[in-house]
Amino acid sequence: MKIRYDFVTNSSSTSFVIISDGEFNFKEFIEAVGIKNDSAFFDIYQSLFDAFRDYMEPAREFYAKHYAGTYSTFEEFIEQQLWKSGKEVLPKVLEAEKKGKKVFIGKLSSDNDEIESFFCTDEFIIESDKLFIDAQENGW
Repeated sequence: MKIRYDFVTNSSSTSFVIISDGEFNFKEFIEAVGIKNDSAFFDIYQSLFDAFRDYMEPAREFYAKHYAGTYSTFEEFIEQQLWKSGKEVLPKVLEAEKKGKKVFIGKLSSDNDEIESFFCTDEFIIESDKLFIDAQENGW
């Protein structure tokens, strides 16, 4: 057996889908999370919002840019790439597109900062009347 004594790291990432009635904004995000402005966790969720905003792309552009050669259709990509929730999320994505809602896809990474890393260690859904975030697809 070999034991490594120098620095060792594992990376994690979490894919996410965001469906928003309009522009993805902090006010609606924080209301969906249920955090008050004076909460001790306010800054943590500000950082999570910033990470979502920084790494999200319009869903179909994300597919075309990163996965068009891997999957034959956008729908196949959603169902198979987001394997934990893809079959549940696909109808929501298609219905949102029909209604003119904004649909985004992106990835968080544990390599970026400690808050983003924390949220990459588990899966979660954030949902309100105006916002839906599915971040159930994670992997080490």
